[in-house]
Amino acid sequence: MLAAGCLPEASAEMAVIRGEGTAASADTASVYFNSGINDRSVSSLLAALSDIALKYPATKNVNLYLNSPGGSMEAGYVAYEFIRHYPLHINTIDAAATDSSATMIYCAAEDRYAAPLASFLLHPAAAAIAVNGYMKPDQAKQAFEDVERENLKFREIYKGCLKLTPEELTTLLSSESNRRRLGYDAAKDIGLITRAPDRLPRGTDRATYLVSDGGSR
Repeated sequence: MLAAGCLPEASAEMAVIRGEGTAASADTASVYFNSGINDRSVSSLLAALSDIALKYPATKNVNLYLNSPGGSMEAGYVAYEFIRHYPLHINTIDAAATDSSATMIYCAAEDRYAAPLASFLLHPAAAAIAVNGYMKPDQAKQAFEDVERENLKFREIYKGCLKLTPEELTTLLSSESNRRRLGYDAAKDIGLITRAPDRLPRGTDRATYLVSDGGSR
């Protein structure tokens, strides 16, 4: 598994709270994603977003709150592409910590918010290698190619999400020692955060979706 952090694959849980009123009167819907990035949690996330589009098509804003330590690059990229082509307007909000592959999901929206004390982690992708004490040349070559392929996802997404020069982006993704832990101001300075917290559209949620892997950070 290619990952931007090593996480166990947990079974995601999703709860839905439906508000009063008709679908036509829906102003906003909210999704709270409090999970690592894996196939199950992302499937639950996409199911929640699909349910909103199907049952509340008049929703003006879907607020996606993220709190995630990251995980699978592949699952994160699936969510990124899904959100980019989603029919309703989505705002992504870093509710506490949006790390590693979760930043791809965060970057899928043009309108990106964060809580004042939220943080982000930017660093290279990583590859897990099963070896019996020794690494052979072909394994090392394959691991390098795998990581380069996954780093390409970061690189292409970050080009449109971060105000970094090509050289700065290459440095960031070349070594774990160049990782960046960003607070609110630093994230805003490089274009990761695009909107002030007080500008987040807030209405009456006709539905609230809670996605969690049931585990701890």
